[in-house]
Amino acid sequence: MKKIIMLVGLLVFLFSPLSVLASVDKSEKLRAFLDEAVDQYNIPGASLAIIENGEIIFENNWGALSDGSTITGDTPFLIGSISKPITALATMMLVEEGRIDLEEPIETYLPSFTYKSESPISVRHLLNQTSGISAADGFEITDRASADWTISEAINQLSGVELVSEPGEVYKYNSANYTLLGGIIEAVTNETFSKYIQDHIFSPLQMDDAAADYERAVQKGLVPGYASWWGNPVKSDSLYDHAGAPYGYMSASTNDLVNFLQFMMDGGDLLSEESLALLTTHPGEVGKYGLGWHFSKTEHFPFHGGSTPHFRGELFFLPEQGIGAVLLTNKHHIMEDGNVYYIMDGIRSILNGEEPNLPAPSYLVQWVLLGILLVILLFTISHIIKLFRTKNPNKKLAYTVGSISIVLAAVLIPLFGLFIGTPWRTIKLFAPDIAFFTHCVVGVLGVYGVAAVILISVKSRKQV
Repeated sequence: MKKIIMLVGLLVFLFSPLSVLASVDKSEKLRAFLDEAVDQYNIPGASLAIIENGEIIFENNWGALSDGSTITGDTPFLIGSISKPITALATMMLVEEGRIDLEEPIETYLPSFTYKSESPISVRHLLNQTSGISAADGFEITDRASADWTISEAINQLSGVELVSEPGEVYKYNSANYTLLGGIIEAVTNETFSKYIQDHIFSPLQMDDAAADYERAVQKGLVPGYASWWGNPVKSDSLYDHAGAPYGYMSASTNDLVNFLQFMMDGGDLLSEESLALLTTHPGEVGKYGLGWHFSKTEHFPFHGGSTPHFRGELFFLPEQGIGAVLLTNKHHIMEDGNVYYIMDGIRSILNGEEPNLPAPSYLVQWVLLGILLVILLFTISHIIKLFRTKNPNKKLAYTVGSISIVLAAVLIPLFGLFIGTPWRTIKLFAPDIAFFTHCVVGVLGVYGVAAVILISVKSRKQV
């Protein structure tokens, strides 16, 4: 017996350090990887937390907020579309209470909301992004900064929309779907969306730094993030969509979202096991989006990213392994949207004992636009000089080129937005440098066109 005890003790002595060393090694790799990523992608501030079987196994913070304060695990960020899984949870809680039916047409709860379709939109269609409402129509009611803008006003503006596909047939990611869910939650609870979320989700899950309205978010410490110009962070004004909490304008810290992830993996009093399982069930062939969650194409684990014009985050969990992670950052640009996803993918690789990959950032689109601007500017200057010096310029050619330039200046921005299916307002918010360059191109074209026409007109009069 004594020999057995000695043998067990020897095994513990030999192998336990290896386990500890392996854990320490992963922590060091994670820290070094995030150090490199934050530096490479020029991210001003970031917060990361990883949990395993109910315990935080790694947490760290990098950089600072725009007001200079140090980031901690309790620092609130705008979490963008990570808000959607929380809205989905609230919806499912009301389904369990019998106040919402997933298969019920949404006009049952929002009788004043109308849409053009032969088939009804159900609550489930909103949750899994198959309502048939186009992304372009959704952009019209999202990311608005007016303090008077409310969920009900956003829904009223969307009312009368013509669907681009029959409900349930086509997956099309659209934040307007979750605005409508926010309206349904308000209608059946007879209280504001933010109060319901605060009382029934944030408080029970001890998400102490989270908020679903601007006033509470500021009280909890939310400060503006950063826009990105050529990858360089530029401190922004505070932009908050007061109707946007259901789809993307909740604020939370990594510690808050750790509690949320822990509930999603282990369950609790908020929801039955059956309903929780439904939330985390892969949708099958229609869409790849479940009830508030994206799913990995290969491993089928639930995840969600989120962005507002000045914040970007990612979270995921592996239910079978009891592992989850959340990463929040305070800089965003639509052309850099993949950067935080790449970081989180690298984190998963390290956790799996693999080497992470960190793609280099690319600012090709911005450089191309700058190149176009410089070419147009040089052409304009040289052509204006040539018109000044030439005694008998080709009037027809000059008028034609000048007129074309004026027309291009007038239609370039509307055509740009139409081509990519995004309102110019949204482009300015999520790609300010691209919007600025485009404005410059329009300005140069307009100035050149007007100058060319005027110069030809003046020369024509002198010749007469």
